[in-house]
Amino acid sequence: MDQVIFGKKVIEYSIKKGNRRKSLAISITPASQVIVLAPRFLNEDKIKSIVKNKSRWILEKQNYFKRLSEQYPPKEFVSGEQILFLGRKYRLKLRSNEEGFRMLPVLSGRRMSIFIDNQNNPEDRKQRIKNTIANWFADKAEKIVGQRVKRYANLLGVKPTGIKIREQKKQWGSCSKSGILRFNWRIAMAPISIIDYIVVHELTHLKVQNHSADFWRLVSLVVSDYQNRRKWLRENSAAFRL
Repeated sequence: MDQVIFGKKVIEYSIKKGNRRKSLAISITPASQVIVLAPRFLNEDKIKSIVKNKSRWILEKQNYFKRLSEQYPPKEFVSGEQILFLGRKYRLKLRSNEEGFRMLPVLSGRRMSIFIDNQNNPEDRKQRIKNTIANWFADKAEKIVGQRVKRYANLLGVKPTGIKIREQKKQWGSCSKSGILRFNWRIAMAPISIIDYIVVHELTHLKVQNHSADFWRLVSLVVSDYQNRRKWLRENSAAFRL
């Protein structure tokens, strides 16, 4: 792990080099890890100099993620916690199931009820509740995304070869060269307007593989306020985690 010193702060960072990369980029993860993506030809001294020049920005981003983690701490999966679904907040309610271990998320009003067996080991019980909610979201995401893809694919005049819902730690969606669209199951936590933006974004990649001016022009033809939705997603993405 390399490091630079800025004032009284020590900034540690890891370097990942690629033969195809032509310029340096610095990425800050939600866990405040600093990852430097650099071209193969760039030496460590030059990389260190660039990181040092970006120290203030790096610390600001790390502080930002720290505030987010405090605002949205990891779920404990107990009654009373809030769970987001399509942008709306639901109170988690754990109910006892006398017939044996079985969990079934049920929405009623602004409440999400899950039936559980209280005899399970607390940590095992917590993990199974988390897995059940995640699976429920994945199922909902598959149905919702499928409907939105069909709608916007017709508007854009494109046809994806497949749609997959899966766990993705960093991305909300992706588009492969073969035309397969992949979406993060957490997309079901977001409001429909944000889901639409993500879907249109990936569908547009079937026409334009990069993020050029032509790409954003096509996106704007379908989602005229895409910049506002994109900004909203960046600022609120920390809320969409379990």
